[in-house]
Parts: sequence; structure tokens; C-alpha cells
Amino acid sequence: MDIEWWIDGEVLLRLLLAIVLGGVVGIEREIHGRPAGFRTHIVVCLGAAMMILGTEYYSQNMESGNILDVNRMSAGIITGIGFLGGGAILRESDMVRGLTTAGCVWFVAGLGIVIGKGIYPLALWGTLFVFIMLFFFRFVGDWMPVDQYKAMVVQTSLTQYENVRQKCTEVFRRHGFSVEDIHFKLDNEQNEAEIDYRLSFRKGADREAAVVGVSRIEGVREVRG
Repeated sequence: MDIEWWIDGEVLLRLLLAIVLGGVVGIEREIHGRPAGFRTHIVVCLGAAMMILGTEYYSQNMESGNILDVNRMSAGIITGIGFLGGGAILRESDMVRGLTTAGCVWFVAGLGIVIGKGIYPLALWGTLFVFIMLFFFRFVGDWMPVDQYKAMVVQTSLTQYENVRQKCTEVFRRHGFSVEDIHFKLDNEQNEAEIDYRLSFRKGADREAAVVGVSRIEGVREVRG
């Protein structure tokens, strides 16, 4: 089989568009210091476009009955890209970060598929909308009264247990926290008590003030959270 080293202008346009549009999405993630940034998004988008173009070329130039199918390749790309998106998700204590970045990686893979198929209007409008969502919806999210959750562990003595528990409830209420769940660990031999709180609060509540307030309660030995 003769190898054609020259790339068709339409193919080159699709590859360049994958670089540009994938980079547009990646810039926003890079600015905010996310693990999957500018280059990662370009590579994912360009790779997806290249695989679709390769499948189309093979289907058009090889004999009938070949096993490569563009739609099957698209499904494989979207399924396989999940491992890369999963790597961008980080768990820090009781917080999960990276879900938006994982969604962006998944999006640029789909973007590369659309570009590879030559559906330019869909690719351009999709990039515009996701860019608007990433940049401007961030401010909309700041206005929403979102419920958040936090774990807090309080250590005290068995003799101070009832007093500490009552005072903790007062501190939580004063700072806008609600107790969603509570677990106890009592040690009679060591005269120790550990109270594990699961708290809910509205975004913007002063979490540091709540922790400091609990730490100042008489009888509290240690606060974690």
C-alpha cells in the first residue's frame, strides 16, 4: 500500500480546530490551577479528532467488510477517557475537588469527535457555551444558597461530656451550623469521650469561627475539623 504523506486541507483544518478549541477550554482550567490544564485538554481533543479521522480514512480507503466503524470508535473514546477524568478528581478530607475538570476532559473528548466528523457549527457553539459556563457561571454559583457539609471531631473527658455536648450545640447554632449526624466513642478506662459530628451549613458560614468557638469550651481537649 502506498503511503500518502500529504495531509488533505480539510483534515488539517480539523486537527488545528481541535487544538484551538481544546486549548480554549484548557486555558480556564489552567488559570485556576487544576491538575488537567491547557496541554491535557489539547491532547485529549486532538487525540479524539485524530482517531475519528483515522477511522473515517480507513473506512473510505480499505476494502469492504473492515471492522472499524466511526460510531463504535466514538463510543470507545468516550468510555475510555473516563480513566483520565477520574484521575483529576481529588478527595481532601471531607471535600471532593476536580469534578468540573473531569467533566471538561470528557467534554473535549466529545469535542474532538465532533470536530473529527467535520460538524464545525456544533463544535464552535459547544465550545462557546462551555466557556461561558466555566467563566461566568462561577459567579452565579457564588450567589446560590448552597448547603455544604463538614466533619468535626471533639475530644473531652467523660466527666465533662454532657456539658461539652450541650455547649457545642449552642456554638453550632450561633454560627449557622446544623447537626446532621453524631457518633460517640466513650472510653471508661481512660476517662475519654470522642464526639464525631457531621454538620451542614450554608456556603459563606464562618467555619473557622465555629472551630475556635468549640475549642474554647471548658473541658474540650482537642478539636479536629
